[in-house]
Amino acid sequence: MTAQQENKEITISVIVPVHNVEAYLNECLSSLLFQSLESAEFIVIDDGSTDKSGQICDEFASKDSRFKVIHQENKGTLTARKTAFAAAKGKWCICLDGDDKLPFNRVLEIEVALANKYDADILRFDMDAFGATPERIQAYFRFRNPWYGIINTPYEIINAVFSQGTIGWGMADKIYRTSIVKRTLPFVKDTFLICGTDCYQFFLICYFSSTFQSIKTEPLYSYRIGCGISTSSPDANKINEQSKILLIPSYLSRFLESEKQEEKYQNVLKRLTERLLDQAVTQVSRLPIADSATGFDSLFVNPDLRDLVVDYLIQKYWSSPALLSKKIKGARFLAPLPKKIRKIGIFYHRVYDGGVQRVISLQIPQFLEMGFKVVLFTEEIKEELEYNLPSTTERVILPSSFKHGRGAKLRKYLKEHNVDLLIHHAAHSNNLFFDGLITKSLGIRFCITSHEICTLFLLDKCSHLSQFPFFYHIADAMAVLNTMDLKFYSALGIPTFYIPNPIQFLPFTPKTIEPNDVKNLVWIARLDQFQKNYVEALKIFKLVCEKIDDVVCHIVGRGEAADVEYITNYVKTNGLENKIIYEGFTTNLQKFLSTADVQLITSSFECFPMNLIEAKQYGIPVVLFELPYVELIKDQKGIIPVPQHSVKEAAEAIIELLRNDSKREALSLASEQSLDTFKRRVPSHIRSWKDIIDKLELKEITPPHSRHEPFDPDWYNFWQTILFFQSENKQNKSEVINLSTYDRKKIERYENCLSFLLIFFPPQTLRYNLIKKAARKIYNYIKKYVRSK
Repeated sequence: MTAQQENKEITISVIVPVHNVEAYLNECLSSLLFQSLESAEFIVIDDGSTDKSGQICDEFASKDSRFKVIHQENKGTLTARKTAFAAAKGKWCICLDGDDKLPFNRVLEIEVALANKYDADILRFDMDAFGATPERIQAYFRFRNPWYGIINTPYEIINAVFSQGTIGWGMADKIYRTSIVKRTLPFVKDTFLICGTDCYQFFLICYFSSTFQSIKTEPLYSYRIGCGISTSSPDANKINEQSKILLIPSYLSRFLESEKQEEKYQNVLKRLTERLLDQAVTQVSRLPIADSATGFDSLFVNPDLRDLVVDYLIQKYWSSPALLSKKIKGARFLAPLPKKIRKIGIFYHRVYDGGVQRVISLQIPQFLEMGFKVVLFTEEIKEELEYNLPSTTERVILPSSFKHGRGAKLRKYLKEHNVDLLIHHAAHSNNLFFDGLITKSLGIRFCITSHEICTLFLLDKCSHLSQFPFFYHIADAMAVLNTMDLKFYSALGIPTFYIPNPIQFLPFTPKTIEPNDVKNLVWIARLDQFQKNYVEALKIFKLVCEKIDDVVCHIVGRGEAADVEYITNYVKTNGLENKIIYEGFTTNLQKFLSTADVQLITSSFECFPMNLIEAKQYGIPVVLFELPYVELIKDQKGIIPVPQHSVKEAAEAIIELLRNDSKREALSLASEQSLDTFKRRVPSHIRSWKDIIDKLELKEITPPHSRHEPFDPDWYNFWQTILFFQSENKQNKSEVINLSTYDRKKIERYENCLSFLLIFFPPQTLRYNLIKKAARKIYNYIKKYVRSK
């Protein structure tokens, strides 16, 4: 360049940040060297390169005085650009990354001419891309969005780019008025931000710009995809830098606060945050499982967004929580805060009508007696039905669904009530894992109590439960009610403890046998045919009543209207009105237990049946379907087990007891021995929980596989295989349904009938709603009829 040329006004400044791109830098700088425009300057910032990039920059500076090279310590692309913009002298400026290039030698001439012609603060032109598959290139251009037009206010520019996504925020395809860019520099943080730099810096430029125009041109920039950190493949070593884009919303929020514009841009910033979060989570989700925990930890780089990140993960993984559980296992963001446990939260859906609810009503007073404060989380309150609770118990109501704000409410109440530990009693709730995720993300310890047996998922109806063992890794500890479950969950690496339900050990009062008394049988459970088998209980009672005259059978428990109606009809149809009495639900079981001669339990499965322990406390002999894994049954005292669903054998056992007073009295006394043995053999409920709490505070609870304990790999592999095949069974059932020709014809006929009916009863009409209600009533009638037969 001649001395005369050097005195000419600089028309455009090209900003080139460079860091370790020696493989591409010659191509990049050569595309500048051969530019025909003499009134340009090329400000190249060597950002602490450790390869030959700095040397290459100096070589080009020695060839052409338009190159101005600045060497600095590695501070990141944002600071490198900030340094270059501060030194820029041109009226206009553009950005060129060190691994990209200008496509031909008249690019700068054309850009200056276009900038002067349209005189916009920001002028966008067209570009091309290379270095990747056509699919990735297309994906990039979808983000860039080929939009053309004019925007004339700062708010509308920012809204179009960052909220609506009408225009991409990449800085490479735009010409900027240099005076506007320089206004942003005092507000650009000196932070090491090498991913999301364009988003952050372009927002500030848009804020100070009054006009934006996008025009159709030939490609004036060649963008190399896959070399920069923002477009490269996911890598655990890069993920921490990539996730720093989540710092940008806070940077911009503080800037807008300083400008007193935070309210005006609130919705735009919210939408931008969602877009950045989606980008960060997508990158992390692509990591292999082995690196996932580190990746998910990186999402919590910005404390301001902690709750938002958790909510987004719930939304993204709602249909695949087991996958998320595997990915975040061992993540640091789940670590509890180091503090004493003073307040305990307890969750279950409700505290009436059921064994779990009864357990909670006994558990809370014991925690209070130990000096803890308790807050009870439920999804409903019905005081007239609920078990008695201490008056000092704090109550909280949660929505039953995350769609209705459960996550926000749970987080709010955990914070407001200063909960230190949440004990979740709904171990098979679909909300369990995400309740745990929210709790753990707040640094609060999370424990699960399982009231169901581990093998429940083997039932075809419960195949979805095969996923739950993976959810339980979110827990700091898990309490189970029998040693079989203890071994099962421990084999899967879950910190598990056997803790019996809380028991009120009443003074033992053996049953007084009066030969001439009316005999009372009692069945206590909810009216559930799947687990409790109340229909079989009715059949057993019917057989007993046919053989024993002076007997009254009491059915105690709540059910749906259809179940109550079924019992009523069954009793009436069989002429048993004075023999079988439906008592409904009550919290006062004493009036039935104190007069019962035999108790019947017809459950297909139980974990720690409260009605059994209460029967033993009152010295009531129990006839029940076999449940060999239940701890209270292992000694076989005070009970007569019969094979599952064996109605006749159960009836015969009851009949023999009612006719044999001495045998009934012997079983009653055996209950005393059973209770005494259980009390001596098993630590108390509250003592066991206190031990767990102490270990949680001292961080002494570790997964079983990391302890110095015997570990049986065959046992572990056995259960892992069962879980795998059960999960596969579920998937295959959902994907492949083999129908016979007859079944296919039935479906075809159904679809033809439905199509015909919809002609006369179009959806979203009153006629459609009426026919739908009528169809439902007909279906319920048929269902009741079939059940009665």
